[in-house]
Amino acid sequence: MPQEVRGDYVRAARLLGRLAIDVVLLEHEYGIFGGPDGEYVLSFAAELAQPLVVTLHTVLSEPTPHQLSVLSQLCDEAELVIVMTETARRLVVEARECAPEKIRVIPHGAPNVLTEHRLGFQPQYIPPQPAGSEGAGRFLLSTFGLISPGKGLESVIDALPAIVERHPEVLYVIAGQTHPTVARREGERYRLELEQRVLDLDLADHVEFDDRFLSIGELGDLLAATDVFLTPYRSREQISSGALTFAIAAGCAVISTPYWYATDMLASGAGRLVPFGDSEAIGKEITRFVEEPHLLLAARDESKRIGSGLAWSSVAAQTATVLREASVMAPRRTPIPARQVQLAGVRTEHLRTLVDDVGIMQHAHGVIPAREHGYCVDDVARLALVAHELARRGEENWTTILYRSLAFLTDAAHDGGGGMRNFMNYERRWLDAPHVGDHVGRSVSALGEILATAWLPAVVGPMRELLASLVESLRGEVPLHTAAYVALGLARLDPDRLDPGASKLLDRFVSQIAAAYASKSSSEWLWFEDELRYDNASFSHAMILAGSAIGRDDCVAIGLESLRWLGDESGLGERSLRLTGHRGRGRGELAPGSGDEQPIDACAFVEAELAAFAVTGDPDHGARAQNSFNWFLGRNRLGIPLYDFATGGCSDGLGETDVNRNEGAESTLAFHRAKLVLDAARLPIVARRPVLAAS
Repeated sequence: MPQEVRGDYVRAARLLGRLAIDVVLLEHEYGIFGGPDGEYVLSFAAELAQPLVVTLHTVLSEPTPHQLSVLSQLCDEAELVIVMTETARRLVVEARECAPEKIRVIPHGAPNVLTEHRLGFQPQYIPPQPAGSEGAGRFLLSTFGLISPGKGLESVIDALPAIVERHPEVLYVIAGQTHPTVARREGERYRLELEQRVLDLDLADHVEFDDRFLSIGELGDLLAATDVFLTPYRSREQISSGALTFAIAAGCAVISTPYWYATDMLASGAGRLVPFGDSEAIGKEITRFVEEPHLLLAARDESKRIGSGLAWSSVAAQTATVLREASVMAPRRTPIPARQVQLAGVRTEHLRTLVDDVGIMQHAHGVIPAREHGYCVDDVARLALVAHELARRGEENWTTILYRSLAFLTDAAHDGGGGMRNFMNYERRWLDAPHVGDHVGRSVSALGEILATAWLPAVVGPMRELLASLVESLRGEVPLHTAAYVALGLARLDPDRLDPGASKLLDRFVSQIAAAYASKSSSEWLWFEDELRYDNASFSHAMILAGSAIGRDDCVAIGLESLRWLGDESGLGERSLRLTGHRGRGRGELAPGSGDEQPIDACAFVEAELAAFAVTGDPDHGARAQNSFNWFLGRNRLGIPLYDFATGGCSDGLGETDVNRNEGAESTLAFHRAKLVLDAARLPIVARRPVLAAS
């Protein structure tokens, strides 16, 4: 599975959901999953149908806020969480990353063959003999594992000259390949630096590099021949170590720096702890083990005692017990939404880039705002909604952006009576005369939703004046889509506080949309027009919301029926959502129509399905809303995210073979609007998680 393709995490979860699997065990490390701090794994966990158990291989004593957020969300999704030491349990609980009652302690474990080696098997691993030290009296030090600067191997090398001066029989074997991530970033620089250090210190006869990835049998041979095993790691934060576990299971004496796992494992005497980066201390402890065999024997005996409980067979039995416990706690889930989609680290930088002191620029060349296209009322009305919600949540500077958006809309309607202007160039000149169209409808929709919260009293008066002027301009016939947007805005307001003109307008537009449905729909085409165009689900959304507001159950039924049909036509309940192409789809034409899929349609699905969930309480609508949002994250026919995790922008469309790399206002606002309304819905935990599967 590609690490950096978020959609693949969703697909992997769905794949597991189709298999006869009772429970899923996930091994967690921040660095092995995609996204900042491995956050893409949250998409996998949220979509998983089976109960989840998470094993934590990294537990940080001082996680960053984002690391804490990722891990706490993952632990929330899990039935049970496994850590490898009591220290790890303490750190997790103190950081409030996981509820204490969820945590189980199971040691790391090591292959049974390591125990067999220390019970008398003849080691086959014969390190190359350095010149002048042939014979059986060699004292072998070793370290194995993936090589990286964090291993601190230079500390041991620097300690060796003083040791070999007194004990020329000492040989240090460093076994393992360079860590693949380090190799991709830096090549073999660290290994070459170590090799040069060995030459500079005249240690060629006392240090051997074995740059193979050793098999379990070869590791067993190496450890059986080892007198002292070293883990001179540089960071305290390491909460587990397979290499140290293997060495203790094989009965080696150990010298280590005091990272968390080593502190726990060596506390009873299986080895000695030395300060981080202290070559002199390492040298003293190695010399003590060479010169005082009784100390070496005592440490090895304690390693054998501890190691007797580390065999994989024992660890497997303990793990199986935890998996059975999780399976009983939460049997396989049904397609019911548990909660809003969690997407750690959503960024607003690109929105801020598109916004200036006028409004929001319509288009972009990639992530660079395209000034030549100027601004439009449609986008600024969308911006007002997003800015309002971000400001309400305490996000810095978004109140100012909301005021700026309302100023733009007010200026667009300044002439009054004839609707609103729509397009302004970058030089702040309006390019059209006031008229009625979808931009007016969107403005009414935004004003109605913002006024419904009464969160900013200072702007209530001016907004009501603006809304009243727009309502006045809509007394004539309007396009169907405009009517739907207006209905969405007016339906959010308290019916008792609507002035008579607005109330009549809402009734008239709802009746207009219902009449269109009655005249155009058939058993095969449950829609309001003869074609599907853009922002399609807003029709259904308007009927659900407005019908509910004015007590017209027939309109609510139309909204639910049309939404179910549109969703089914778009594959919403199947493998992935496929939206109507931007060129539209006519009656009788096969789904999905031609052209690129547009983010505005995915957002419309999220909003409409959440409205259906609110009216019916049917959790399937909540699941469909979540599935619609995941279209942005890669659950689409190409498996490519449209949301840009690096910028917070959103691609302008999903083409035949790739996404449109431009990140304009409409698409970026559609993503953030969908995310915000999904967060605000706070879907109840009916059965914990939506149905889907894992990788």
